[in-house]
Amino acid sequence: MKISTIKKQINWASLAIGLAFFAVMSLVFFIYSVDFSLLVLVFVVFVYAKFVRKVENLPSNLDLSILAAISILIPLVVTAVFKVSGYVIPVIGFVVLITLLFDSLELSFIFGFLVSLLGASMCNDNFNIGISLLCGSIVAAMLTYRVKRRSQVIRAVVLAGCVQFFVAFIMEREQSFFVLPALDLNLIRMISLNVALSSAIVLTLQPIFEYVFRVVTNISLLEMSDFNNPLLRRLILEAPGTYQHSLVVANLSEAAAESIGANPLLARVGAYYHDIGKMLKPEYFVENLVNYKDIHKKLKPSMSKLIIFNHVKDGLDLAAKYKINPKIADFITQHHGRTLVYYFYQRAKELEPEGKHEEEYRYPGPKPQNKETAIVALADTIEALSRTLEEPTPSRIEEMVREVVKKRFMEGELDECNLTLKDLEKITQSFIRILNAVFHARINYPKDDSHKQ
Repeated sequence: MKISTIKKQINWASLAIGLAFFAVMSLVFFIYSVDFSLLVLVFVVFVYAKFVRKVENLPSNLDLSILAAISILIPLVVTAVFKVSGYVIPVIGFVVLITLLFDSLELSFIFGFLVSLLGASMCNDNFNIGISLLCGSIVAAMLTYRVKRRSQVIRAVVLAGCVQFFVAFIMEREQSFFVLPALDLNLIRMISLNVALSSAIVLTLQPIFEYVFRVVTNISLLEMSDFNNPLLRRLILEAPGTYQHSLVVANLSEAAAESIGANPLLARVGAYYHDIGKMLKPEYFVENLVNYKDIHKKLKPSMSKLIIFNHVKDGLDLAAKYKINPKIADFITQHHGRTLVYYFYQRAKELEPEGKHEEEYRYPGPKPQNKETAIVALADTIEALSRTLEEPTPSRIEEMVREVVKKRFMEGELDECNLTLKDLEKITQSFIRILNAVFHARINYPKDDSHKQ
């Protein structure tokens, strides 16, 4: 590979952040006499995760550096500053936070391993401490993956603490089956303190970390899905047609996300909010029209296009006003990608056949950046088109769904969201199944003429 090509592929900002982080951590390691080989190991693992394995949902380089610094400071503060046993290092709480924030078990396991290793190193290479911390962190990550209630989080922390105690108990007993009561009680006290610290860390730092890392947890998503939320209440009252459309899109998106292992709750909540901008001018959108009075017939296509485009901008303004998480705001900007406003594009072509209107009538984007936003983008179009089917038979529904998915794929709208062809087939099958249920046939019931007698 040419040197010029290599230079183009280097992210100089990431390199600068990495070097600065390495310099600061080297100084900290030197002051507290920690083995420098561990710092090298940290970087090897992160480089592998970021560039080789490409762990999904991995945070940005800056966020990754912040997490790495925190992972080193946790055992450092507990063991070197407060002079407490390594069993008190709240690895469980830190790993639970990462699992909730980034929805990635691989990332949680990586950090659990590193913090456990650092904790063992800072406690005179105590192998027992490292193994017990690692076992507790693995259990904590698995039990909190995509949980939806805070009670489940606390229960997971307690169970992980029990696993950590059991492993530590086995490791500390040496050759004898029985241990001295004093040692046993001391171990119970230390791990109980660990569980308490971990619980406090999760409950207090979760909203702060959500803001810092600009992510959203399933717990916060559940709170946002409450239809008593002021913004959703406005949508229900001011644009009831858009609200009904969003409900069906949410059902389609949730099932599709579940089928490919994406986050179904994120897809559902994103679908609730993706069209909130329509509530400011609901009468200009077909699902909210009363008596089918189409206002756009009196407007030029260029004016109609601006009004349609503005529902994205208006949605972002409402999201900012109501402090909606940026992860949900992404659904507002990305659910149309760079697609054409096809109806008004065709009208413009009829009025000015010689004009080049295609770029003018495209949404500004960006294209969907992750699986959930891509699913909602597909579901949004498919739900709208399904309403135009005169006879929504299973064969027509399947043909329509496959045509939409194929068109979006061929246009390159799905190039930036990591969806595979296998994923698209599963999504297609899921959409077909849900729509067949929505448009299921009814039998003709005989009339009841008993009231005439």
